[in-house]
Parts: sequence; structure tokens; C-alpha cells
Amino acid sequence: MLDLGGLKPGFHDILCAVDDKSVLTEKARLLARQIHDLCLKGTITGITDITPGLTSLVIQYDPALIRASHLRQWITPLISADVAPQQDEVKIWQLPVCYADEFAPDLAEISERTGLSCEDIIQLHTSTIHHVAIMGFLPGLGYMTGLNEALYLPRRANPRIAVARGSVGIAMDQTVIYPLDSPGGWNLIGRMPYYLFRPEADTPLLFSAGDRVKFTAIDRDEFEACAARAQTGETPTFTTEQAG
Repeated sequence: MLDLGGLKPGFHDILCAVDDKSVLTEKARLLARQIHDLCLKGTITGITDITPGLTSLVIQYDPALIRASHLRQWITPLISADVAPQQDEVKIWQLPVCYADEFAPDLAEISERTGLSCEDIIQLHTSTIHHVAIMGFLPGLGYMTGLNEALYLPRRANPRIAVARGSVGIAMDQTVIYPLDSPGGWNLIGRMPYYLFRPEADTPLLFSAGDRVKFTAIDRDEFEACAARAQTGETPTFTTEQAG
């Protein structure tokens, strides 16, 4: 495994020069695509996986096919070079969320800690476009940046043993939706009725890194109606726009 965060000049140097972490995340994603294209052309061989992170890029390779020193020779110049912005269309998912008390066990505490009303917290969460920066931890889980600064909080000091699928959580500058029942330490503010991960589907994961998300508040009856349709395979709606 080769972590480009350790290369000089590398991501560390870029990070020091960039105030907006989202710029670095986009740089990692575009660099991963550039390296992938070089692999398809046969210019670079031996790479088995490329994983862009929020501030890093990890490359897994077969040492029987290529040495780490050779990878560094190929990739180090790419890190400092300008990478052409992605020109593809991106999906903007319209995701309904029920912020009712039974789905939002941490909403009242967040209100106390921030001095915002529960209604203000919901308004702030639904008034911005969130970016799926990276995928990880669980299949279908996207780490979404774009949270309003007024809602920046650490993870819970005592994680929960069980968090229900669809739970919407916030921590640091991010939002996540739990794609499966699992333990978790994020601050829970609502629940989303649709599936993010269906292993039996042709496309098992709803999200991809680079997608965008707009949340819409719904009531308990609307949540139940959406959840029933999700059981039949319905997915949430999305629009597209040019990346940039």
C-alpha cells in the first residue's frame, strides 16, 4: 500500500496551502481518476486499488509487478500538477428526512449545545447542498461535507451500540446516513426512509463520491409512505447538473 499523503512534494504540502478541505478532497478524487486512466492505457501497471480520502490518496499495488519506488516516480509529478476539473454531470439526490423526536434522539441536546432551536437546526440542515466527499466504513455510507458551521460538533463521547438503518447523523463538518443497522457515535438528528445499500440490486450502492444531496424535511406519515415504497424497490429522485 502506498499512501500519497507521505510523499514530498505531496498532499501534505497541498493541504498547508489550501484553506478549504473540499478542494483537497476534489484534488484526491480527480487524481485517482487520472491514475486510473493511466492504468487503463497500460502506462502504469501493478495497481490493484485506488482509494481517495478526504485529505489523502491510498494506492494498493502488487509488489510482484511494480516497486513502490517506481510508483513514486510516476505519481509524484502528478500530485503537484494541475488536474483538469471533472466535466461529467453530477447527481443531486433529493432525500426526505423525518426529524421527529423518535428519529432524532440527539436533536434536543444539540439545541442546548448550540443555542439554536430544533426548528433552526432542521432549517440549517435542509438549506444547503451536501457533497458526498468519500465512501467508507459501511457499504453505501457516504461522508457528506457542507454542514453549516453552526452545527459543527464532535462525535458522541459514548457511541451507541445500535443505530438504526437510515439514521441521519452529524459530526465535525459532515453528515452521514447509516446504510445498515450498526454501532455508531454520530449525533442523530433524523431518519431517511430509502435504502442506500441493496446487495441484490444491479447497482448496490445509491451514492458515489462526487454526488450531491439536498435534504427535505417530512413528517411521520410521509416517512411511512416513503418507507413502504422503498420496500418495493423505489429509490429517491435526483436531478443532474454539470460538475464544476
